[in-house]
Amino acid sequence: MYAPASIDEAAELLRDFAAKRRTVGITGAVGPSGPARARVDETVSTRALAEIVDYVPTDQIVTVQAGMTVARLQAALRKHDQRLALDPPAAERTTIGGAVASASYGPLRTRYGTARDVIVGMTIVRADGTIARGGGKVVKNVAGFDIPKLMVGTYGTLAMVGTITFRLHPLPQASCDVVFPGCDAATLRSLCATMTQAQLEPSAVYGIFDGVSYACAVRFEGFPAGVGAQRDALLALAQRECSEGASLDAQHEAARTAGDVQLKITTAPSKIGELHARAIAPLYAALASARAVVYPEVGAAFVSGDCIDAPRLLAALAPARAWVESAGGTLVTSEAPAEIRASFDPWGTPPPSFALMRALKERFDPDRRLSPGSFVGGL
Repeated sequence: MYAPASIDEAAELLRDFAAKRRTVGITGAVGPSGPARARVDETVSTRALAEIVDYVPTDQIVTVQAGMTVARLQAALRKHDQRLALDPPAAERTTIGGAVASASYGPLRTRYGTARDVIVGMTIVRADGTIARGGGKVVKNVAGFDIPKLMVGTYGTLAMVGTITFRLHPLPQASCDVVFPGCDAATLRSLCATMTQAQLEPSAVYGIFDGVSYACAVRFEGFPAGVGAQRDALLALAQRECSEGASLDAQHEAARTAGDVQLKITTAPSKIGELHARAIAPLYAALASARAVVYPEVGAAFVSGDCIDAPRLLAALAPARAWVESAGGTLVTSEAPAEIRASFDPWGTPPPSFALMRALKERFDPDRRLSPGSFVGGL
């Protein structure tokens, strides 16, 4: 494994590999990762690219190298009462580049969106070693492509991410969690509709499933007076049993990171009730030590656990994916044992945009040397 100490060194490495026609995997950790594991000749790690390149707190903009962990960046920003509104799980070991390459996010997506919504600019190294830049605070842009947004969620199959420039947000002066236990999936949607109609603005909404019902956590952040007013309005409108000040963060983290099986499911927020019945519940039942979390405002769910009966899990996965895809969503196996990977495509049916995705792969990596076969449709 190679760990270049600079963008220029990374470019030189990739030029050398291109000349030798070597396939390459990009990682921020110990090896190439993603829903599908690429078999490559060489691995390039960003672990030595782990510094803040440029940060002016008054501008609320930071440029950081891809190998820095999310937790380390957030700690540096907290000293100036700021944060990156991107909260993927396992922040202590997830790198900034990894979070962007995998399009990972957490509950803050409810209010702040995904990486695409907070990225300002990016520096990449293409498969042939060419350094390209896109977005803000750059010297050279690649005409025709929005490089920062394009690279989100591509798992290193188009280029190596070198540096990323983000816009930041102030740390909230106050925060309050309200937890509603004993909810079903329909109640999660109802609570979201209630908050929308009342023009409340939670920073996070998620439901933790325990095999019987959901505990719905709603977080308000901001100035103390505003947080208190929104909390009081929600309590008056919801008229349900609740607890204030409780946190489900530990359960949420476990639902996103525990077990040898980790599934990501997306669908329209309006279909959360059906999603629970047709996918979440049967998959939860097919796993040992199962956990599940739903983001009802954005139509995303994550199910995790241990596979102790592969045939049973496969029997649950196939109809769950069939329904999810028929509803316009996706079911991706982010992590799974080899026996499951061998029988169940991690990505599922390629989307209608697949022809465009293939054209982009051809444009950025015509020799198919970056993590070949590891993305949707075998890209």
